[in-house]
Amino acid sequence: MAWEELVRPSGAPRGFAHVELIPRTDARTNLLIAEYNAIHALVAQKAAASHALVGAYMTVVAVLLGLVVANGADPRLLLALPVLSAVSGVTILRRRRDREAANRYVLEVLKPAAAECAGDERMFTWGEHYARHKAGRSLLYELGLQLVFPLSGLACLIVTFPRLESVTDWSIWVAGSVLLVVLLLVYVGQNRSRLVARVAVGFRSGALDVVLRRRARRVGSGDAER
Repeated sequence: MAWEELVRPSGAPRGFAHVELIPRTDARTNLLIAEYNAIHALVAQKAAASHALVGAYMTVVAVLLGLVVANGADPRLLLALPVLSAVSGVTILRRRRDREAANRYVLEVLKPAAAECAGDERMFTWGEHYARHKAGRSLLYELGLQLVFPLSGLACLIVTFPRLESVTDWSIWVAGSVLLVVLLLVYVGQNRSRLVARVAVGFRSGALDVVLRRRARRVGSGDAER
């Protein structure tokens, strides 16, 4: 259905959906559509850039591991990974924050304006729909995507620590450690409420599952005794 077919006729009461809708295209409608398309394109661009950054980082990790493990290169080459992982991780988190801000703008600003123009509250509801249906499958994906940077950087710090010799080695190692701490602080700051809520939900689900299993076992044992 075209946008022009949803616009509320001039003079019709707000929210009144049982009148004949008159196709209309005005400046406000065009601005809403243009702004929504621009924000949607921005969100898609940042998501694609984040995935490309993850792929590039994993390629660098594979190349360095191949040089060290297969070709016997100096293990201190891995000192570059903590710095790179921290910078990449902070970039990923910043882009995710920008995407969330864009989605909130659509829900809080554009959606009410679109509902007022169209007389239909169901406009621009994709963000809410996606948020409701992604929770069950996205926890492990999000944790894996966001923790791959600090975990790989920490592993490289542990491996290279016994092999530090020069002041330059120690300087790079300390810089990588500081940047990883910054990455973890940013990660905790952005995900504290989300992690607490999801851990609570997971704990309740696990406890409920245990209770149901115990009840099922008791019922089964009672039937067997009879």
